[in-house]
Amino acid sequence: MDKSGILNTTIMKLNSATDFSFRFLIYASVHGDRLVTVAEVAEAYGLSHHHLSKICKTLIKEGILEAKRGRDGGVKLAMAPEEIGLSRIIQIMEPDPALVNCTGGIGGQCKILPACKLKGVLAEARRAFFDVLDKYTLADLVAEPAIAKKLVALLGED
Repeated sequence: MDKSGILNTTIMKLNSATDFSFRFLIYASVHGDRLVTVAEVAEAYGLSHHHLSKICKTLIKEGILEAKRGRDGGVKLAMAPEEIGLSRIIQIMEPDPALVNCTGGIGGQCKILPACKLKGVLAEARRAFFDVLDKYTLADLVAEPAIAKKLVALLGED
C-alpha cells in the first residue's frame, strides 16, 4: 500500500508483445503504403530487432501485415487501418487473456472454486474491457492528420 492506504496493483497488464505490436502497427500506418523494415521500426522505438521480428511474423501470419521479400523488401499493413480492431491485436498477441487461473498454475486448482464468484466477476470485467476496445481501430490512433504528423516527428522522421 502507498501512503494514502491505497493498494497499488495493476489490474490488467498487456504483455510486451502486444505493446510492441501496437507500436509496429502505428509506425506502419503513419507510413501509408511504403514498405517499412523491422530494423527501422526497432531503431525508431529503441526496441529489440529480435522481438520485433517475431511479432512481425505473427502479424503477417494473422493477415494484419503483408510482406515483400528481397533487397527492397519490407512490410506494410495488409488492410486499411479502419479494419484493424484494437481488440483483435490483443487477442492475437495475448496467449492467455484470463485475469486469474482458478484451475491450475502455481497454486493448483483453487479450493473455493465451486463456491467462488470472483471468476465470474473478473470474466465480466474482461468482457467490458474488450467491449471498449471493440469500438476502436488502428485508424482511431493515427487518422487525425495532426496526430499522424506528430507521430512521424516523434519517430524522428520530419
